[in-house]
Amino acid sequence: MEVFYTNKKIIGPINIKFKNNELVLLLGHNGSGKTTFLKALAGVVNFKGEIISSDGKPFYMATGYVFQNPETQIVGSTVWEDVIFGLENIGLEREEIEKRALETLKTTGLLNYKDFDPYSLSGGQKQKLAISSILAMRPKFLLLDEPTAMLDKYDRMIIKRLIEQLKKTGIGIILATHHVEIFYDIADRIILMKDGLVKYDGAALEKVLREYYEEGGVKWRK
Repeated sequence: MEVFYTNKKIIGPINIKFKNNELVLLLGHNGSGKTTFLKALAGVVNFKGEIISSDGKPFYMATGYVFQNPETQIVGSTVWEDVIFGLENIGLEREEIEKRALETLKTTGLLNYKDFDPYSLSGGQKQKLAISSILAMRPKFLLLDEPTAMLDKYDRMIIKRLIEQLKKTGIGIILATHHVEIFYDIADRIILMKDGLVKYDGAALEKVLREYYEEGGVKWRK
């Protein structure tokens, strides 16, 4: 696949496969194209070529996309209303809506907050709510754009634990991040992008991560 902007190629060509039950870290310094690539996977930006899932359908139909700022995805006046919003819009029966919402909020640890105003939540809880609203839609792949960028150290670890927990459910997770040091030890694979191209696709080797950090002028620390 390739992405163009005003007739200039900014991403690609990229030929890559993703699997369920896998956490992939999508890495790259500013301007590398990782966020644009993630949005192309989600169908948020136009691209040239094909991105298909194992059933032959467009890949974006199997994905759920979580933006960097969780507040951009808040639509309900309570946590519960926020989670059921998408389910109502795809026409599910009330019983199924409530079942999915309850299961999702239990998974993300927000069930006790279901009647709270979303804007009263902490940063980490808001991010968990954004993830909850997407998980309730039952995507095969969860796409996360810098989910810890706006969080403090404590909330970052909350999100890490949630992602580690979600891995065990079999969902595929593609996570664009600058906080490599948080997630590398639970990642199955890293994809390193530069100038709109994939420069590395493989195991989260310390050697590769050290070179990535040093290229950005930062010393690698575990």
